Amino acid sequence: MPPSVRFAISVLVGVIIGIGSARYMSSESSGIFANSYGKWQNWPVAGDTSSNPYTLARFLTETKLPEHFSEVLTFYRRDDDQDDRLSEDCNYLLSMPVPTARRWSVALETLSAQTPQLVTQDDVISVGGVVEIQLSNTPQPGNWLQIPDAGNPKVILRLYDGETITAQGRNGQLGLPSITRLACS
Repeated sequence: MPPSVRFAISVLVGVIIGIGSARYMSSESSGIFANSYGKWQNWPVAGDTSSNPYTLARFLTETKLPEHFSEVLTFYRRDDDQDDRLSEDCNYLLSMPVPTARRWSVALETLSAQTPQLVTQDDVISVGGVVEIQLSNTPQPGNWLQIPDAGNPKVILRLYDGETITAQGRNGQLGLPSITRLACS
């Protein structure tokens, strides 16, 4: 085989491996730069000036700007408590103690939905210090977020006043929500 062909093959293999590894490192499935809190993920240095390029690429490919961890902690989750992917064909119950953050919100977004469904502490009813939000494709009584028909839903929990919350997390008092599947159609 001539040297020019070997060189071309080497360059092609290098480009394929480089692009593939960069895409993997900046995806949600790469846990290298993400922290896990139970089933929830957090990218703690996303908005920091010392952030690595893979973390920045992870947000920018979704056309989002990362928040700085001192202002808000953002947690992501795509599966329920039984490790099954969230589906628009099922009803779920998100349950958590009322967060101690200054402000907080829970959002539900999909790849195809232009605007995520969103609730904040001003929108929900809590009973006995517990917030319960139904996630469903059809209207539900009480606190409810609609799962759009288009797939791959993701639940996003934002806790504002990040430094206080970070300190609580070090003490094991973060209190992230559980997501229980109730029924599927």
